[in-house]
Amino acid sequence: MSDACATCSGECCYDVIVRVTGYDAWRIKRAQALEFEQFLTIGPDTPSGPGAFTLEGERRALYLGKNADNQRACAFLMHLPNEVRRCGIYAERPRVCAVYPMTFTNGSVALRTDVRCAASNWNMATITYPFWRRSLLEHMFESHLYGLVAEHWNRSSANGGTLAQYYAYVERCFERIDARRSEVGKEAFDDLMLHWQQAVDEGATARVESFLADVDRLCAAQAIT
Repeated sequence: MSDACATCSGECCYDVIVRVTGYDAWRIKRAQALEFEQFLTIGPDTPSGPGAFTLEGERRALYLGKNADNQRACAFLMHLPNEVRRCGIYAERPRVCAVYPMTFTNGSVALRTDVRCAASNWNMATITYPFWRRSLLEHMFESHLYGLVAEHWNRSSANGGTLAQYYAYVERCFERIDARRSEVGKEAFDDLMLHWQQAVDEGATARVESFLADVDRLCAAQAIT
């Protein structure tokens, strides 16, 4: 946890619609022993983004649900004594939460303009830029992977498909994608993330293309028929 987050009052966990990827949802489901229906909601693909999937002819997206006792708050926000608030799934929190409040501006790590905590809490001269850069690239890469998963669903479910079938499909896909990620190894996977948009040489390009082709085949094999 960053120093700025250590004294946080959870402002970024209130009144926010958190769009998540299938990879995020799969990690949370596995770590928390929950069903997707217990913490996800389905909403419109607005604004349009990667990972939109079709149900009953409409483009939909995955979102984190809300707290049962406070519909303004995230489902996983913990209210502790002395007005302390913390994420209940910090280790498995969605990537979009993990990279907050940073973004890329002209290719460089920068503080978002809509940050909810005081901007003065973040000293851009002392943040660990490699950490934030890797986190942002991981978020982008996993979003891209989820986009591939959703694309296969959209093609295979042209004649119909239920939400239960979609959830089962997402789970099958990411079980296999994560297993392939483990086979590749952390160092090699980090290299994929760093270079998937701008490979440094032909070897890097080939490795990225090979991994994405593997993901494509895995998704195709899991799609409904």
